[in-house]
Amino acid sequence: MLDWDAKDTLHFVDQTNQMMLSQNASLDPNGDNGKSDAISGAFISYFCYEDERFIEGIKWCWEKRAEINWFRKYILLKKYHYQGFRYPTEHEKLSGLSRDHLTYSLIAFKYSGVSDDFIKTFVTHLRYKISDFAMFTPDLWTWSHAMAGSRFHRFLYYLMEIPTLRAISWWNRFIYKMVPFKSECHQEAWISPIDNKLKPENVKKWSNRLFTIHALHLLAWQIYLLPDSWAKKLLQKMALEITPKHNYVIRMLLGAKVSKQNVMRYQPMFGDRWTGILNPWINDRDLHIVVTDCELVRANCIDVDYVQRLFNKTQNDV
Repeated sequence: MLDWDAKDTLHFVDQTNQMMLSQNASLDPNGDNGKSDAISGAFISYFCYEDERFIEGIKWCWEKRAEINWFRKYILLKKYHYQGFRYPTEHEKLSGLSRDHLTYSLIAFKYSGVSDDFIKTFVTHLRYKISDFAMFTPDLWTWSHAMAGSRFHRFLYYLMEIPTLRAISWWNRFIYKMVPFKSECHQEAWISPIDNKLKPENVKKWSNRLFTIHALHLLAWQIYLLPDSWAKKLLQKMALEITPKHNYVIRMLLGAKVSKQNVMRYQPMFGDRWTGILNPWINDRDLHIVVTDCELVRANCIDVDYVQRLFNKTQNDV
């Protein structure tokens, strides 16, 4: 349930900028309430509650600026470009836009049904250099243009992503055998995270080399938005090979069936559950179950609403 006016819940809305924020963690009481990663939170909130104001908030993170680069201006004939920021305000402080923020912005635009003309204009007026520290990768470049309707770029994306994901799958399986890591536990068996300082150096070294769950969640959305084809199904199958056993969100995005009982019994958690993993040796977040009758989760309970909304959308016949 969305409560636009709530301020005492774990997740709450910045009504001025129309972005979903979160209470600072106890380990970081002076944090920015999640402003630095608010674009992804705004998209997931839109997915859960279908409130168009979140899409407007994401659009406000992008400014149209006159092009000053001579090559783009005179050779590519681009009069302007879109410059993104992590948040609609405090641009100088939060200007370090990453590839993830750009990807979530485009996912939000595509999923919410903004016009094809807008998406094409947006994509074709992005600079290859996204920010001071981030640049497009070839696969992100081709996927972005595929979202703008280019079949040629869609073909190139598959051509690059299929072998890349196969290599990632092999690498992850190799690491799981090296340590060895066990599969993800069920939420009901989760006790608490292990302090990173207490983990053996060998465990930390190898866990840091795994393909992250955050990246996998983002990839699952990228694949989800592609039109159905044998290549899409192949990507889904390969991505499922490295998806944690109980990450129902990623599994559903990749076309898998999950247990309705597991989805409905899921309890809210601190720590952004669906981009993390319930494996104490791999997890590096403060993942804790929130007491269900707590005032913090009386509304805007995003992780619960997210998994249930996705279940109802993709497989309510299970």
